[in-house]
This record gives sequence, structure tokens and C-alpha cells, in this order.
Amino acid sequence: MAKVKAGKVLSIALIDQIKTLLYFPLWWYSKGFLKAVLGAWEFVKDFEQTLGFSIWLKNLFVPIFGQRDIAGRIISFFLRLIEIILRGFALLIFVLIAIAYIIFWLVLPVFVIYQIIIHI
Repeated sequence: MAKVKAGKVLSIALIDQIKTLLYFPLWWYSKGFLKAVLGAWEFVKDFEQTLGFSIWLKNLFVPIFGQRDIAGRIISFFLRLIEIILRGFALLIFVLIAIAYIIFWLVLPVFVIYQIIIHI
């Protein structure tokens, strides 16, 4: 069994940690940012599917319950219009949450470094 000196192991571990520390900002603002944006996009897309917003838009002029008379069409249109407005507002809130998440992702390392500097 080969004997490895503790100093050699520590120097390799230290070099690896320095490489990781130097690579972190590059990863955070490239691959990490891309993962954050894709995650936010999936979040909004999943919520849109949960709301069924696009389906409500497609069926705006389709009468509800097959009521094809003029009163049924008018009631269906306004009922769906109100639903689209409410669901659109909810979707807008989730889009704003996703945008805030992306901005938070970009600002967080700068904020942490700033806080470290002012408290030293």
C-alpha cells in the first residue's frame, strides 16, 4: 500500500477548493443563470397549464353548455371574459414572481460580497 503524505493531500484539496471558488462566479452567471431562467419559465408554464389560460382564450366565443341562442352567447362571452381577466391577473402575478426570482439570482452574489465588505 502506497503511503501518501498528509501535506500532499491537503495541498491537492486546497488547490481544488481554490479552483471551485474561482469557478463559482463563472458558473453562477452562465450555466446557473440559464438553469434559473429555465426553471422560472417552467414555473410560469406549469402555472399557465394549471389555470388553463390559453384554453379559456381559445374558447372565448364558444357558447357554454351548448346554448347557441343570442342570450347564451352573450352570457358565455362575458363570463369567459371575466374568467380570462382574473386568470390573466393571476398569471401576471406569477410572471412577476418569476422575474423577481431571476433578478434575485443576479443580485444575490453582489449583495453578499457587499455585505461581507462593509462588515469587515
